[in-house]
Amino acid sequence: MLPTTHDAIVDDWKSNAQDHDDENYNFLRSLKRRSSKKVDRIAQELHREVFQIVDCTRCANCCRKLRPVFNDEDIDRIANYLGQTREQFITDFLEWDERQHQYWTRSTPCLLLGDDGKCTVYDVRPRTCKEYPHTDKEGFVFSTISRAKSALVCPAAFAIVEEMKERLG
Repeated sequence: MLPTTHDAIVDDWKSNAQDHDDENYNFLRSLKRRSSKKVDRIAQELHREVFQIVDCTRCANCCRKLRPVFNDEDIDRIANYLGQTREQFITDFLEWDERQHQYWTRSTPCLLLGDDGKCTVYDVRPRTCKEYPHTDKEGFVFSTISRAKSALVCPAAFAIVEEMKERLG
């Protein structure tokens, strides 16, 4: 049963995410044998339910643990928001990944995370941050590894996977 408060979801994640990791990974892999449309529908429903409870700005664990990708539009938008040139923003916050040909934050926690634990550019944050943990996207069954990793980082993703196990067995 889905916890009904933000704190209950976070507490459940803290207590159980690591212990349930193998089980969740195996469950998520088993979804490949199911109708992807049905799984996507359930994932999208759960995403809406969970994010009516979870307040990402109170958690920010993804900001502490992950290094998001920045596309050109993100870079321009955030640099403008901060009153910086594109080049200065890149120098201050990002690094180029030659192998994957994309920009990432230079470090974790994210350099854009304020001392108060809140994103300093939340209103104009990168698309990957805005869409994280991507549990409402089509193709849920084709992203097993990403979903399992997200459940270790994000209390909302963990709650979604746990509730999927209840609904889908």
